[in-house]
Amino acid sequence: MTENCPLPDGVVGDLLELLAPLGVQGFFYGITTDVTNTQIHSFRKLHKRLPLEMARARYAVFSDERTRLYRDTYLRVFARHDPCYFERKRMGPNLWRQPAEDQQQLKRLLEEFNIRGRVAWLLPCRYHPGWISVFLLHSSLPEGELKAALSAHQVSLERGLRVFSDSLASQWIQRLNPIYNFRCITDKGLEVLRLAAEGMASQRIARKLCLTERGVNYHIDRMKALFGAKNRAQLISRGFQMGILNSPPPEGVCYATDGGESP
Repeated sequence: MTENCPLPDGVVGDLLELLAPLGVQGFFYGITTDVTNTQIHSFRKLHKRLPLEMARARYAVFSDERTRLYRDTYLRVFARHDPCYFERKRMGPNLWRQPAEDQQQLKRLLEEFNIRGRVAWLLPCRYHPGWISVFLLHSSLPEGELKAALSAHQVSLERGLRVFSDSLASQWIQRLNPIYNFRCITDKGLEVLRLAAEGMASQRIARKLCLTERGVNYHIDRMKALFGAKNRAQLISRGFQMGILNSPPPEGVCYATDGGESP
């Protein structure tokens, strides 16, 4: 099951207070990809948002444990049969339709978790033009009241959610960025990248990780191709830009040239 990126109770309370006009009782937050533009990155796993792939995400931000349990159950059992899941979403709020008559099991799941309305709120993500920040909101309001509340409060809610989205992304980007979260690179490749960002050359990385120098260079070359980087320095720079490496390099670090030793 996807692990929670924990938030202080005060932050969860503040966000629920912001969303009170919508009757929101639970939410989760994550970063996904714009599947309408598959040319913007080379990671095949990010070209589709299939339910089981989403269920295998390492991390998300959940308001509470019940919301985490609902998400896991919905994605693993119900999402592939729910047309609303596959409908194209636009930036801003997207109100999901109520289940059809032939979706009685999904209706019972929503009733069990006291969810009468679902809203997917999409926002831009500053870490990559092909990434999207998403709040999934669970409301206890009837559909008509929820629509009216969205219409009345959309501007102020959009403004507030952008602030929270930027804050959550900044705090948890190393876990929530889609490349790491959906296992687009291996843990070993990520460790190679982190050590390269510290200024280590391939030979030294190989000794530290018990790899061959050729193996280290394979990971580097593979990631350069995936990230569209011309050299090691550009690869590391893009790692920081996308939040895969979550802090700037120490002052004075000189990156090794491809295959060479750092000074």
